[in-house]
Amino acid sequence: MIRKTLSANIEKAAGVKVEATITTETIDRDGEVLISQGMNATEYELNPVVFYNHDYAQPIGRISELRRGKGKIDATIQFAQRPEGFEGSYFPEFIESLVDQGIVKGISVGFVPEAGGVRKASAKDREDYGEQVRQVYSKWKLLEVSVAPLPANATALVSAVRKGVINKDDAVRWLDFDANRRIIEIKMPGRGRLSTL
Repeated sequence: MIRKTLSANIEKAAGVKVEATITTETIDRDGEVLISQGMNATEYELNPVVFYNHDYAQPIGRISELRRGKGKIDATIQFAQRPEGFEGSYFPEFIESLVDQGIVKGISVGFVPEAGGVRKASAKDREDYGEQVRQVYSKWKLLEVSVAPLPANATALVSAVRKGVINKDDAVRWLDFDANRRIIEIKMPGRGRLSTL
């Protein structure tokens, strides 16, 4: 499976809905481009769950609508609502709070290329997408969508914890975060730790 993370336009709508762009036809950090019209979401739409940072033990909601546009794919994400009678911290609400404040702004898709759906960049691709493009996925199967912490604003996360907007115990438990240290360490499943000042 291939994963692609981008800075997304995430906007809060009414209630617990979020509007997000899950992919665009632009060069990513790997020099690759996903063609939006080439997405096969047939299987994904049978169970359109949204995870936090590709951690399949942390479902946080679902996609209620996928929309292919010119050069992009937009989605409506609904965060999971707190079950009746549930007490204590609720992880989807925690992530929703980070999204609301613009701290977590990334969306990442997990996909596999379909047969004949990947090519080395041509002269036309370089003309369309830029000289840095190496590879283009013209047919691909969407496997999963995640809200992702990269790119994240670590300074804003520190501020949110210190102001009490985000509970410090929750930040430590779910993000391995310590707001009292000068060095911030954010644990990312499968990627070790990302340290920043």
